[in-house]
Amino acid sequence: MWKGKNPHGIMKKDGELNFSKLDQQIDSAVEADKMYWIRNDAKIRAVTNKVASYEEFEDIVKASHLKPLEKGDRISDIKVFKQPWNMNSGSGDSSQTSSKGSTQISNQSVANVNQFSRIWKRQCKNSQEQFTFLTELDCSRIHHIFHAEIAMGLLANFFPLFMNIT
Repeated sequence: MWKGKNPHGIMKKDGELNFSKLDQQIDSAVEADKMYWIRNDAKIRAVTNKVASYEEFEDIVKASHLKPLEKGDRISDIKVFKQPWNMNSGSGDSSQTSSKGSTQISNQSVANVNQFSRIWKRQCKNSQEQFTFLTELDCSRIHHIFHAEIAMGLLANFFPLFMNIT
């Protein structure tokens, strides 16, 4: 009979092993170990490929568990999509929004340099959108975002932007 603590309910009250719980625990440990090595391989691959930023490195590691669709896989077989593909499109609303509206929405979510540069690269397609995005941020938020540093790539984009607008 087990005299110490019963870790994870492996021992039954009569002293026998609960093999189903033991099996579940072993399966979860094997799965966790498998995920560890998948993530570790992705980290090594990202470092050897010399990714451009930590954000890109992080995205590669986060997506390491994903597998490509096979030829026979059908997306229509999936019953429920929990996240829409296009976050800017509303359900039932017109899916076309003005560029000013989309930058206003994005401005509210900017809290750090990574978020700023992500929006700058993905949503601001031309110099006018970049200028609007930058000028709609208030000074205190800009100070908070760039309190430590301004990335060299962003700084190099700011100068021509202000030179062309003035």
